[in-house]
Amino acid sequence: MEPRLIFAAANTYIRNVKWSKPKIDAESEWIYIGLDDNMMNYEKVILDYFITDELYVSLNRRESFQTNKQSIINKIKPLIGTEDFSIWNWSFQKVIEFNKIGIYRIGINESKT
Repeated sequence: MEPRLIFAAANTYIRNVKWSKPKIDAESEWIYIGLDDNMMNYEKVILDYFITDELYVSLNRRESFQTNKQSIINKIKPLIGTEDFSIWNWSFQKVIEFNKIGIYRIGINESKT
């Protein structure tokens, strides 16, 4: 899929996402993950959440891309701490949104359930 189409789909579907809270009494759906060089935290979150191998990374109209679970960490490493981005499964049903300050949130696109 072309970068502009990935970005457009992500921007369309993000409006229908129901964000999961880490705890029932949590004030926010955002979870601190950090910005350190230890990519194991990011890898665990991504690999545990996504079942399918094909993933889309939505960054902007020109730099969004398609990848797979095996190479996702190497591809997002330069983005961590510098860009806000989201990772979607192939059907744009599940998403993880990462913020450049070291937090993330997980959600389900309710229009696709």
